[in-house]
Amino acid sequence: MNSIGNERGYIVKSLSVQEFFHHVVGCVERKLKEWDSEYQVYIVKLADYNLIVKKGCYTYSVDLSEEEIESLQKCGGYALDREIWRQLERKGVAVRQES
Repeated sequence: MNSIGNERGYIVKSLSVQEFFHHVVGCVERKLKEWDSEYQVYIVKLADYNLIVKKGCYTYSVDLSEEEIESLQKCGGYALDREIWRQLERKGVAVRQES
């Protein structure tokens, strides 16, 4: 049985949009810091959620509305993760594919 997938499924159903976003960003931050400890991750909440990733002189930003996050949360436990990684990669973050 896939206990990690089951745990994420429970998390998806039990957390608010804000709590879920913070949880997923925490997972993204841990992975980035595994790759390079220089990564810094910030969350700014104004009208939308803004995830800011910094490494050295480079800054990458992912903007998501609460509605987008909620929709991704309903799509499955890892849909938000995939969207964040997709946007970061598109903006220039070297995303490592792990098996």
